[in-house]
Amino acid sequence: MPVKRPFVLAAAAAIIVMIPSLTAQEGGLTVDQAVEIALARNPEVLAAMTRVDAARGRTLQLRSRPEPQVLASVEGVPIPGLKKVGDQTEVHLGIEQVFEYPGKRALRSGIGRTGEDQAAAELDRIRLLLAARVKRAYWTAAFARGAAGALERSIGRLDALLEDLQSKYRTGAAAYADVLRARAEKARLRNQVLDQASQKRIAELQLDELLGRDPGAPIALLTPLPFVPLAVDAASLLEQARATLPSFRLSALGMERAASAVKLAGLSRKPDFLAGFLLPSVRPNAWGVSFGLTMPFLRPGRARGEAMEAAADAEAVRLGSVALDLRVKTAIESAYVAAKSAEEQVLVYEKGLLQELEDELGIQLEYFRYGKAEAFSLLDLHRTYVLAQVERLRALLIYNLALADLEVAGESMD
Repeated sequence: MPVKRPFVLAAAAAIIVMIPSLTAQEGGLTVDQAVEIALARNPEVLAAMTRVDAARGRTLQLRSRPEPQVLASVEGVPIPGLKKVGDQTEVHLGIEQVFEYPGKRALRSGIGRTGEDQAAAELDRIRLLLAARVKRAYWTAAFARGAAGALERSIGRLDALLEDLQSKYRTGAAAYADVLRARAEKARLRNQVLDQASQKRIAELQLDELLGRDPGAPIALLTPLPFVPLAVDAASLLEQARATLPSFRLSALGMERAASAVKLAGLSRKPDFLAGFLLPSVRPNAWGVSFGLTMPFLRPGRARGEAMEAAADAEAVRLGSVALDLRVKTAIESAYVAAKSAEEQVLVYEKGLLQELEDELGIQLEYFRYGKAEAFSLLDLHRTYVLAQVERLRALLIYNLALADLEVAGESMD
């Protein structure tokens, strides 16, 4: 049953008013809040909602009967020079109505209702895609924030190491080259922090655009990159996609609409009926009726062309359905492989590698203070630990991006 879209638009407007415009800047933003705001305020969603109303308007047009016509005719006008006694000019006034061949109007109405369902499915598709895009932008910003934080903490440890190195250098217990290596490593980390801050800001600007608002202050992201192992196989995901993705619903509705169009094109060869009611002017106490038929057989090319067009459109929709199934299957397989690969990478770090590196780094720092470890090996271990932290976060990012891709596998904005 079609939903009354004006009510939906009014509800959306109310939601927009209720959502504080400064939510992200003042109290931070979770990923669920970001999706909720985007679905309420994004211009693409609002435009899709208006297209649902437009589809309802087309249905009203398609289901309406042909408009009646007012007729006026003049008959018996004598030819100049040939007028005879008793000749009278008569005026007929009346109204005429076209009655379509049975089935034409019902098919048009069905095509209109299918168009409404297609517009509603398209709205769902845009919402689904928007939610995935919001998540991608949010996770990208969350990764950049986490990586910058890890790098900043590493710079703090490096500052302590650099202080020890400078103290040892002043006493002759360390070489100046070691001090330079530590300073260069700190500069490298600082540049990486600046790069991650830039990437975070770019992702936040993308997020602002998706949320349907002007670029504002940096966003406080409240949801860290999550990790819940994927406990379903690709075949199950494909079956779920076939049952839930709006594109499959759009494809089914497209085939239904194409089938109705083929039937309607077949009826274009059938004549429509005309009936009229007339009032003569000479005999005001009398009336008359008229009957007629359209003659589509006099224009066989038109009917044949409509049938050819409808059949070609139906075949195109069928081929599009086949292509959609293949595209979704490929997209799910690709996203599933990416998700499982990233999942394994995350598990490598989750199983204690990072903790072992951190513990060993602490031990080596203590050894270095007592002259039992070399600065070169300590810097190398420190670099390895920093790299492992960032790579773990990157694996988490890839994993969550793959999960977002799985939600919209095969969908497109075309």
